[in-house]
Order: sequence, then structure tokens, then C-alpha cells
Amino acid sequence: MEANLEDSVYKHREVLTPDYIPNHFPNRMDEIKTISQLIYDFLQGNATHVFIHGPPGTGKTASVKFIFKSLMEQKEALASYVNCFKKNTRMAVLYSIFLDFFKEKRPTRRMPCRRGIAYDELLDSFIEELAKAKVKVVVCLDEVDHLEDNDLVYDLARARSEGVPVQIIAISNDPLVFRNLDPRAKSSLFPIEEIAFNPYTKKEMKEIIEARVEAAFREGAVTKEAIDVLAEFTAEHKGDVRMARETLLRAGDLARKSHGKVEISHIKDILKKTQHARFTTMLSALSEKERFILKLIPDQGVNYPQLYDCYRTTNGNLGDRMFRNYVEKFAKLRLINMERKGNGGAYFITLNTPKEVLFETS
Repeated sequence: MEANLEDSVYKHREVLTPDYIPNHFPNRMDEIKTISQLIYDFLQGNATHVFIHGPPGTGKTASVKFIFKSLMEQKEALASYVNCFKKNTRMAVLYSIFLDFFKEKRPTRRMPCRRGIAYDELLDSFIEELAKAKVKVVVCLDEVDHLEDNDLVYDLARARSEGVPVQIIAISNDPLVFRNLDPRAKSSLFPIEEIAFNPYTKKEMKEIIEARVEAAFREGAVTKEAIDVLAEFTAEHKGDVRMARETLLRAGDLARKSHGKVEISHIKDILKKTQHARFTTMLSALSEKERFILKLIPDQGVNYPQLYDCYRTTNGNLGDRMFRNYVEKFAKLRLINMERKGNGGAYFITLNTPKEVLFETS
């Protein structure tokens, strides 16, 4: 990284961009060691797959990319990362993995053209080429809940029987993402090791933010008070590092324009505008029925059964399954928090959405 000597605020602005992967994860080393060990065991012949889950911005993707970088440098296996939100069909995902194989192992050969080829043909070619190369494959399916067809999971997991050992590392915000997986695909993933990335605490958030500030900004360009406010806010919002990073970037750009430093006022203003804009956009995209359900959630929170009972008293005609689908959708959109109370207890639901914004979009 080269410093921009003309920049009065930033030392290395790229540290705050989405593609930047830190060289050190002080608060995720236990999880990284566990994932690394599972990959090592796979390379030694163990067939265990991995499922990583936790709230957004808790280091799931960054940790895997950090491990994959080392794996690719050692050239012990093909490490292929796919974001299933961007590539959500089985064809797109398989082609992406195959493309990584050709780039890494067959750089002088032309990749089969995707146009005009059926999925089954591509799968056969994939297995044939990788079996010949005797390559072990570690595939990260990030945001796996956006995958349209679960057949891909089955096909990748079963490739071992065709001579192509594949380890799947699935990432999702939803710990129950595989609940509705068909029995065949679910069976193919066995055994699978679950790793939970719990939200960062306020202390951990402050350490992470301070490290990013030290790497990205010039000394004294961000006030201590601004760091404290950002750490407290993000810790209250499930310890979201992504939110902290984006806020620092926008605040830094504002400070640079005014030839000043990042102050509390910058942080508070950006957080307020960001939250309001995000909620307004998402709420506007919801149906009237969905917004009605959200409005039933009291400020102090409510257990799921009580929420459904409340809905039924309004003459709501949704069955429990369909109602639950709506609630789970809100959780994925981060409009609400769902936390299970006790072993096997009902989910306790709280609003992330300010009530005033909810009624603004009525």
C-alpha cells in the first residue's frame, strides 16, 4: 500500500473498501483455527463439510477469504469462492467454480463455452477434468440461502464418489437455512460442522474500529469520541463491522472535503441518514400486508406465538406456516431480530425498524 502524501485525512483509504481483507483477525482467531483445521482434515481424507452462520458484518466472509488466500498460496487444493446472491443458479455457480479451476490449473487451455451447454453436460465435464487433475476442491457458497436450486449442493457433495473430493463451506445469516433442504441433499452434506459467528461486543467493536482507523487514517484524523460513538452504535446493531467500515469511509470523505477531521457529528449524521434511507427503501418494497404485520410488533418485543395470536385477533387469514415465512423474511432483511430464548424456546422478536419510519411508509 502506498500512502497518498496529498491526503490530509487518509493514509490508506482502501483499508475501508469492501474488498480489503485484513492480515489479522484478533477477535476471530478461534473460528479461523477451527475452519482451517476442518479444511486440513479434508485434505487428509476427511469428508466433513462446514456451515458458518451469524449476523451480517461479523467476519464470516472475510475469515473464509483470509483462509482461502493462504490455501491458494500453498496450492494444496482448488479454493473457489462464490457469492450466491450474485450467482444464484446452479449453472452460474458451477461455471464459476469450473472457471477458477481453469485459471488455476489449466491456464493455457480455453474454458468450455457456457452458452449452449446444458447443466448436466457441464457437470460431467467438471467431474471429468477435475478427476484427471486429481484436484481436491474447497468451495465456499456465501449467502447460500439465495441459491435457487439445492440440487447443486447434492451434486457437489456427491462428486467425491466420482473421484473429485469436494468440501462445501456454506455461509448464511440464517442458522436454519438448511431446515427445508430436501432429504437427499441434506443427507449428502452429512457430516457437517456448524460454526457460529456471534455478534461482536462493544469492546471488540472498538478494537476492530481502532485497528481500521490506525491503518486507514492519518494520526489524529479521527477523534476518540467519534470512535466511541461508532463502536457503541454498531455493537447495539449485532456488532456489524460492515456498517462500521462504511460509516468510517463516508465520514472520512466528508472530513476530507472540509479539510478537517472525523468528528462525532459526522458519525451521528451518517448513521442516522444511512439507517433511515435503508429502512425507507426496504419498507417501501414491502406489501401492505407485510407492513401491517411489522406494525403489530411492540417496542418492547414479543414472543413469536404471541405475535401470531395478535395477528389472528385482527381477523388475519394467514396460516402459521405462511405467517412464519413473512417473519423470517423480515429477519433476513434485518428489519427485526429473532432470538431463541432458552433451549427449544420460542423466538423473541424485536424491531430493528424505528416505529416512526414504519408509519411514514404506510
